[in-house]
Amino acid sequence: MTDIETIATTGPAAATGPGAALRRAWGRSTRREIAAGEPLRRLLLVSLALICIAITLVFIAVARGPELSPIDEPAHAGYLYTVSQGHIPGKGTLIPAEIRYEWYCHDQQQTTGSAVCTGYNPADWGVKAQEYTFGDPPVYYVVTAFLDRAISPLVPGTHNFITVGRDLGALWLFAGMIVLYLTARKLRISWPYAFGAAVLLPLCPGILASTSEVTSDAPAALCGALGIYALARLAVDRRMGLIVPFVLTVLTTGTKILNGMPMLAVSGVALFMAANTFWRERDLRAALRPFLVFCSIMSAFLITFLGWTVYQDHRGEKGWKNPNAINGLKLHGSKAGDMLSNLFDTFQHFTMSYWLQPQINGESVSIWAALLCVVFVGAPFAVMALSRSWSWGWLLGVGTLLGIGAVPIAVQLQVYMANHEYFEVVASRYAITFLPWTIMCLAAVAYRRRLKFTMQAFISVGIVVMILAELHILNLGPALVSRSAFLVG
Repeated sequence: MTDIETIATTGPAAATGPGAALRRAWGRSTRREIAAGEPLRRLLLVSLALICIAITLVFIAVARGPELSPIDEPAHAGYLYTVSQGHIPGKGTLIPAEIRYEWYCHDQQQTTGSAVCTGYNPADWGVKAQEYTFGDPPVYYVVTAFLDRAISPLVPGTHNFITVGRDLGALWLFAGMIVLYLTARKLRISWPYAFGAAVLLPLCPGILASTSEVTSDAPAALCGALGIYALARLAVDRRMGLIVPFVLTVLTTGTKILNGMPMLAVSGVALFMAANTFWRERDLRAALRPFLVFCSIMSAFLITFLGWTVYQDHRGEKGWKNPNAINGLKLHGSKAGDMLSNLFDTFQHFTMSYWLQPQINGESVSIWAALLCVVFVGAPFAVMALSRSWSWGWLLGVGTLLGIGAVPIAVQLQVYMANHEYFEVVASRYAITFLPWTIMCLAAVAYRRRLKFTMQAFISVGIVVMILAELHILNLGPALVSRSAFLVG
């Protein structure tokens, strides 16, 4: 019997005092350790703090900036509404009338469903607008549509579907934050640094933008955090099971194809581990285990990607042309040269490729994003320099660099398979799922160098900048177009 249990059961008010059983149960529960060896009471307090931060940042962003993102958000909202009605959109599916009405209200009158919206004429507003985002797998839409349809009737006013859908981004954000926290603890990073990493996640303008809009990028932070969790299982726990990596790959890729890229980075690390084991130890059996993990992830990714692509290719209008296909260029000269021409574009302006409503986005946010870019791009190299070769820190840095660099190749292959074209510029926004990876690199460096005060000061500055910008107290003027690019797409 532990000391706590002895005190709780042998004192003057042993089992007879009011609420004694509840106190004894709570005393025992505070000593319980759950995921990653985390005490239950601390995890509850951390979770409460993180959900409050997520709700505050997302809800203010949604309330302060009702206009829809000009980059694909109406199409995403149409997809979401169609799924809520029990259907999956296909080629040529038109945006439903309800979403066209809400689209008009958000963009033309800059209002939400709780306010009166007048002047809408259904005959001349987006009648031919299509849900061209139907190519995204349905996991994000199914989960969000189910919650949206259940919550929307409970919200005062009418026509709240888009607003509620955007607010639900807070749940996706919180999920990413708590997974990132628990994964940091799994990596043996002490809890203050793990908490700081989780708090820093929504302070990235791109993450805030993606989780305060209706878009399949909303789960990107969660998918990135799950990728690090899979890496921790592999590199720290040396768990070589095949089911968990397979399921995580299906779930992440099932939200958006590019959201599965962190799991592909994990597969790359597994392949490196297999090759290193065989080269150094000449042990084929030991090398086979990480190689099978690589095969499990790759097969899950291909099954999800190809399965969904084949399914959607046979639905909708024949001969359909994407009305939003404006970025593709015909291949000319060397195909390899064209496809690899922007191999490192995702490292440029890594944290500065986003779109926030003008009421929220200002020069203060843009400057903060630029500072994050300087810190984040150096973080993978810093953690590698502080780590032994083939340790989890070294593998984390390698996986981060490989993942960010692999995104342009994945984008080019998608475009080539669809249209036999290539993207002239692959924006860094496509690598948004690796923002949690760079944050984890930063947390590992701060923990190893015992930079608690520096980390706390840095995050405090970020919180002040983002909250004051959202409240339009400290914007320092509108953000320059050259300093912030579009995120959602």
